[in-house]
Amino acid sequence: MGAHVCKVLQALRRGWRNDAGSVMILFSLAAPMLLAGAGVAIDYIMLSTTRTDLQNAADSAALAAAREFRLGNTSPGTVASVADRFAHLALADARREGAVTASADMSAKTVTVAISTVARTTVMHLFGATAATVSVSATARVVGGAPICVVGLAASENFTISLDKNARLEAPNCAIYSNSTQSQGLNAKNNATIKAAFICSAGGKSSPGPGSFSPSPQTDCPVLADPLATRPAPPVAGCSMTDAVIKTNTTLFPGVYCGGLSVSAGASVTLSPGVYVIKDGPFSVSGGGGVMGANVGFYLSGKDARLDFQAASTISLTAPNAGDMAGMLIFEDRDSPVGQVHEILSDNARNLLGTIYLPRGRLHVAANRPVANESAYTIVVARQFTLSEGPTMVLNTNYSSTNIPVPAGVGPSANAPRLTQ
Repeated sequence: MGAHVCKVLQALRRGWRNDAGSVMILFSLAAPMLLAGAGVAIDYIMLSTTRTDLQNAADSAALAAAREFRLGNTSPGTVASVADRFAHLALADARREGAVTASADMSAKTVTVAISTVARTTVMHLFGATAATVSVSATARVVGGAPICVVGLAASENFTISLDKNARLEAPNCAIYSNSTQSQGLNAKNNATIKAAFICSAGGKSSPGPGSFSPSPQTDCPVLADPLATRPAPPVAGCSMTDAVIKTNTTLFPGVYCGGLSVSAGASVTLSPGVYVIKDGPFSVSGGGGVMGANVGFYLSGKDARLDFQAASTISLTAPNAGDMAGMLIFEDRDSPVGQVHEILSDNARNLLGTIYLPRGRLHVAANRPVANESAYTIVVARQFTLSEGPTMVLNTNYSSTNIPVPAGVGPSANAPRLTQ
């Protein structure tokens, strides 16, 4: 019995020696591949970090140099020199070195910064790959140079900004911007015209002939991010009134108007200062009714929460000068149904002072008399913006003549340089 056990143990020891030898042989064969794999991972992380540092330097240099376009006496050499200087400063801060090439296009108001460097590998040089070239570039552009007063946000649809049938959009001192990348993203037809300090389309323009646009739009503009996307919405509490229908002269107060707010039958309504939440129903003024309010803001929340200002109505409104809705005349809930149509058909809506923000809806203006022409300023940021049937909408830029603040991202703060690639 004891002898049998000894034989078994001897056999196991011989098998272990044989298996261990096989394992060692396999490991010696696989070791180069394992080491190469580890080297690739280590060097990939190193190269990725280098690229990030170079890209950050190129981005910051392009943005800094693009600000030079605001100076009337700047030149391509000056802009490129500023870009080169900022790029080297950024590289030094990141403890990197690189070759910098900067160029400026004065007509397009763009500055491009390219940076390249040769990065030494830490492990892969053992396998013959001693170095890798890392190259990045950034282009920044100043959009227009005039304050932005219209942004059409819909990027994938035709007619993001569209005028028809003798409509006029007049913005003599500010920029109009269509995000649509489609061939008819910016449209003016049937004797309609758009006049602005600057007109830009991310896609194409469509018009029957010369004279529809003044000046001629640029059609290679980058798509702008929603300039008000980070603006916090006002809080919504419980209902103050439900299905409110006003047919006599009265004064209303801030609150939540569930089911909407309707003014008609010649009623004249004065709105006390504050925020009016129009929830799950329209804000409708018709039948000779009128709504007047100073320092008032409207938050449109839920299904069918939309503007409905009919032809026989009088509208005179100015946005709040402080609080959650400062500078915001109309603010559409970002969870509202896409494509709701907000209509301004009023022949007496000459004072709409503030920013109209409809990120999910379409603002449609059709009136026989000028709209917003008596406002110190009016700004429109909407998914779509259309005018037809002969209205003239005027977008003034008299920002300093009112205490109603202009929201950050639009108006005079909107022409900051932007990265385009």
